[in-house]
Amino acid sequence: MTEIETAPTRPSSLDLAGELLRLRSRHDGAGLATVALPTALLGSARQWGPRQLRAAATVSWEQPSDDLHLFGFGRALDLGSAAGAPLAAAAPALREAADELRAGDVDPLARPRFFGGARFDASSPHHDPAWEAFGAWRFVLPEVIVALRGGRLSASLTLAVRPQQTREEVAVAVAAAIAGVAAAPTPPSIGSARYQRTGPDAAHWRSAVSGALSEIASGRYRKAVLALQARCHSPRPHNVAATLTSLAERYEGCFVFGYRLGDSSWVGASPELLVSLERGRVRALSLAGTCARGRDAEEDEELARTLLASEKERSEHDLVVRATREALDPLCADLSVPDAPRLLRMTGIQHLQTPIEGRAATGVDVLDSLLAMHPTPAVGGSPREPALEAIARLEGMDRGWYAGPIGWMDMNGEGAFAVALRSALLHGREALLYAGAGIVAGSDPDRELAEAELKLQPLLEALHGA
Repeated sequence: MTEIETAPTRPSSLDLAGELLRLRSRHDGAGLATVALPTALLGSARQWGPRQLRAAATVSWEQPSDDLHLFGFGRALDLGSAAGAPLAAAAPALREAADELRAGDVDPLARPRFFGGARFDASSPHHDPAWEAFGAWRFVLPEVIVALRGGRLSASLTLAVRPQQTREEVAVAVAAAIAGVAAAPTPPSIGSARYQRTGPDAAHWRSAVSGALSEIASGRYRKAVLALQARCHSPRPHNVAATLTSLAERYEGCFVFGYRLGDSSWVGASPELLVSLERGRVRALSLAGTCARGRDAEEDEELARTLLASEKERSEHDLVVRATREALDPLCADLSVPDAPRLLRMTGIQHLQTPIEGRAATGVDVLDSLLAMHPTPAVGGSPREPALEAIARLEGMDRGWYAGPIGWMDMNGEGAFAVALRSALLHGREALLYAGAGIVAGSDPDRELAEAELKLQPLLEALHGA
């Protein structure tokens, strides 16, 4: 008897539709379901690298130093709130949606996640129309997640299904979701375009800093972080994918994020981990105290020694460390805080950093930690409430999502959020860039302006394709 060998059957949209229906029918009817997406169904997209995936993705979250690249396509669920709603209102909505999702056997790397962020201060009286669509907070659960790590690509598919749907009807939705991955727009070229830049208003900045220094001297608060905005106009639409690629290649130690909403994109490369919870471990990074990099190794070391020895910079840094400890201590069974800060060196800039880590208490999820932490004194001030009031009054602008949390949460309540720094809102030919500086006793308006300008450089260079 001759044994006949048969080639393995290639999975189809119908097969995935059947799996999605089975997942929901075994539980509580209509709702979201997630299945593994065989890479064979991705067509040419399965051979893409980060550059191509960035061009098509609805959302992206990358940690280049860890070789982690997450890309989301489409929207299986979009949760958000109009301006004015507190970030705390996002927690029950996200937890309820996570509880209702049913997932099959999915590669953990491509597991379903909510990607999103929030305004720095939902109660701010300033409202820029450019931020209106983003709302107070917004999170998206992508239909397709493609994950890259160590040269390995994996994917998952999430859709809303009803048990009474036919397999053929669900298969149509499956095919449409998969097709959306390959629908990468043709990006405009990037290069030596001449940008017209307006802002920041140096006179307004000096006035705001002087006002803060007077209030600090009178004892109203100890620190306020004032931000500035620069507006750039390009002769052609911004290339979001190329901007993200430039940031990922130049700032490997940062969290590189992209969030598209209609014709707008919120992009950045943040050096600051706000908080993460993975495998039961809570992590945060206290980041405050800044100076430039040197033109050579000798000058670089001298600048670093000056930063570490600066009473002003160390005092500002210690404020952030103490606030982080106080926020996380009730949520952790143990907490480890180094005695002294280290240096975080990046292209063009260096900071004082203190990594903090602990074991999460039973029942604590990443949202608990996020709500306890935001906003830290590194981007708000201390004490929190008078500093926030001063920021709204002295800055005179809408920060939008600048300095707010940006990141992801999975269905088990774990996740990672960065502080949205070194960031820009891109819309057509316009870009809004943001940076800030901590104002404490002894701050000098001109030096703080120079520091904020230094922090604008990563985005300016990325937009120019440098």
